[in-house]
Parts: sequence; structure tokens; C-alpha cells
Amino acid sequence: MFVDLGRQRQMREKRASIRKEVRARVRITHSTFGVIRAWTRNISDGGVYVELREKPHLPVGAHIKLQMLDSAMPEIAFNMKVERTDVEGISLSFVDCEMRGERYPMGSLRQIWNRQTRLSS
Repeated sequence: MFVDLGRQRQMREKRASIRKEVRARVRITHSTFGVIRAWTRNISDGGVYVELREKPHLPVGAHIKLQMLDSAMPEIAFNMKVERTDVEGISLSFVDCEMRGERYPMGSLRQIWNRQTRLSS
């Protein structure tokens, strides 16, 4: 019997973005648990996987804030949606981002970055 492994992988893989293994410090915040510092496992254009030893009880679809502490701009807060949880952590998708009290769609992140780097130079 012939099995097309490429097709099986495509059927199992539902992610729209390629993940990159990245170990970075993050801070996640939610009204039910306050602030938790953790580490990322991987990041993609669509989201991030955060490793958590003690996971807060958040349902799929809940929204939390995430700051990437090792970023050149850790003041950017990402509004994230819980996609799934497992024994090692939580998978979050990007919703939008905030900086200095203003919300921006994820597509404008590059513009924010360019504006901030011009202002700081």
C-alpha cells in the first residue's frame, strides 16, 4: 500500500504561518491572575507558544496581554487570544497591539517600529 506522507502532513498542519523556535522572556497579564513571567518556545506571524509551569485557568478564546521583554520595544503590549492549552503551556494568536494607550492593527506594527526608531535616533 502506498501512503502519501506529504499529503498527510498537510492535512494535519493547520497553521497559516511558519513557526520559528525562539526562546524569549515574556510577561503575560490578565485580570484573573495578574502578571506572569514566562518564556516563549516558538513565534510565528500569527502567534506565539508560551511555556508555563503553572497555567492559569483560561478558556480557549480568552484574551490576555503579552509583552516581549527581550524586544527592542518591550513597551508594545500585544493583545492575544488563547487558541489552545496543553501540559507545557499555551498557544496564543495575535489580535492587535497597543503602545502608549493607543491600539493598532497587527498590520501596522512595522510602521510603529519605523516611527519609533526614527524618533529615538
